[in-house]
Amino acid sequence: MSMFMELYEAAFKTVRDLACVKTGENVLILADTAIDWEMIKLLASAARLLGTDPTIMIYQTREDVNIEPPRNVAEAMKSSDVIISLPLMYILHTNAYNEALKSGSRILELTGMNPDMMIRLIGRTDYLTMCKLGEVLTKLTKQAREVVIKSDNGTDLRFENDPSRPVFHNDGIVNQKHIYKPLGGQISWAPIEDSIEGIIVADTFIWPPAEIGILKAPVKITIKEGRITKIDGGVEAKIFENWLKSLNDEKMYFIAHASWGFHPNAKLTGVPLEDERLYAGIEFGFGSQSLKFQGRIGRAKSHTDLGLYNPEVSYDGVLISKKGRFVHGELIEFDKKLKG
Repeated sequence: MSMFMELYEAAFKTVRDLACVKTGENVLILADTAIDWEMIKLLASAARLLGTDPTIMIYQTREDVNIEPPRNVAEAMKSSDVIISLPLMYILHTNAYNEALKSGSRILELTGMNPDMMIRLIGRTDYLTMCKLGEVLTKLTKQAREVVIKSDNGTDLRFENDPSRPVFHNDGIVNQKHIYKPLGGQISWAPIEDSIEGIIVADTFIWPPAEIGILKAPVKITIKEGRITKIDGGVEAKIFENWLKSLNDEKMYFIAHASWGFHPNAKLTGVPLEDERLYAGIEFGFGSQSLKFQGRIGRAKSHTDLGLYNPEVSYDGVLISKKGRFVHGELIEFDKKLKG
């Protein structure tokens, strides 16, 4: 079923309200061959109508994430005011990405975006209320020292936050130079690495490796001082374990960041950009760690993310979420507006 008008409205909202393009700016629509061509064209058309000079660049989809893009793409990134970055195999932790940011580019990171997602997650979302919830959740996370995460599937994890480290509200609104932000509906931070202890049971997705994606069975991961010490489960657990071993990089076993998802229209689709934003869900990243987190991991050979469905989360003994809803007193009003 064609929804070209809804898609164009969503593309226009993306360019105007999230990428915050201004008349006369050079806008780069960047994609790999996994991304829908019609959506790419509509983004460029919207950018042109807003008085910018858009360029489209598409390169062959890589086999893994964080592989450097072609040299001419890297050069174009450095000379762009705004980049709407769509590649499924994201390049977030590459030299090209970092050099573009250093040069003053601002990047809207929409890795793996497709037309259905753009309509649901941008066009049909109460974006303002979602961002207000994110602002309060960011504040609560900054104030929290001890975090406890449990789930019916067996997750039982504890860690401490460093109050000097930043908590990033990824609202998807890029209105300053030298910054990147992914789609709204997520906050992220790096806990104190050696304080992370317990069990994570991933039950929504693990990606990469590409062979997994949406999980058919839970994967149990034992964490000691922020590092994976054991992986249990079925076939997918073994695939994950073998993939980590194949990279031959000790840093791949360490938790690089924790993230909250709170997008009211997100659903489990197999596209990490959306899977990471499941409402009241928690996601952990392992491996390469963006310098902005001010953590201890740094660059690694790759990066992988995994998610937990409907965990029970407490900050310093105060309940934040339970059974897929935000229950903290400062969050309930926004939760009701977004989820009813």
